[in-house]
Amino acid sequence: MRAAHKIAKLVDGTAWLSASNAYHRWRHPIDPQDIIKEIDSAGFAQVRDKFSVPGELTHWPKYLDANRWLSLNIRRAQELRLTARPRPLRILDLGSGAGWFLLVARHLGHSGVGLDIPDPPMYGELFDLFGLKRMVWEIKAYEPLPDLSEQFDMVTAFSICFNGHKCSDLWTSKEWTFFLDDLQKRFLRPGGEIFLGMNPEEDGSFYTQALKQFFIERGAQIDRAKVWFKKV
Repeated sequence: MRAAHKIAKLVDGTAWLSASNAYHRWRHPIDPQDIIKEIDSAGFAQVRDKFSVPGELTHWPKYLDANRWLSLNIRRAQELRLTARPRPLRILDLGSGAGWFLLVARHLGHSGVGLDIPDPPMYGELFDLFGLKRMVWEIKAYEPLPDLSEQFDMVTAFSICFNGHKCSDLWTSKEWTFFLDDLQKRFLRPGGEIFLGMNPEEDGSFYTQALKQFFIERGAQIDRAKVWFKKV
């Protein structure tokens, strides 16, 4: 299985992309401790004491593990080349969770807005603690996103669940067409980018072959779970 996966990566070009990402991370390191120093430690301790569940690794209290989530989101920021942009970006982060990605982005000189559902309230408290802005909203199929009165250089969505993840009504190209059209027409500046981080479904796949082809035809660069529209 591993050999077959490696061969597939060589064929579709993802091996080169993985190597490129690794080289970029080496060239542009980010120390998570530098970001932790920017956090109000007493305030974070209060939120952690209020919401933490010892040993929790799968549900929302896991996001209180600062080192773990900073490391993951530093990697995301590096792969999106936020360490080497010629100018600061304005970012809209969909399904923003606890705000770790936007915190890393701000450390690198960028700014942004998060969008997520109101539960759990821990997310909102961490956004307030970090001094970040977010809009409370639930993304639904065929419903436009709320008016944010601005446009963005980049829209991100990591570990996506709003697409009917692991449910019978998983989005097809029809729902994605509405969603992507709404982003492009109302939220993206000229030359803006969309990055989608897909979640694995019950069978371990990130999308059907038909949906993968749909993304490619819309101009996406795909690396397993990562669907990146660099110029839309």
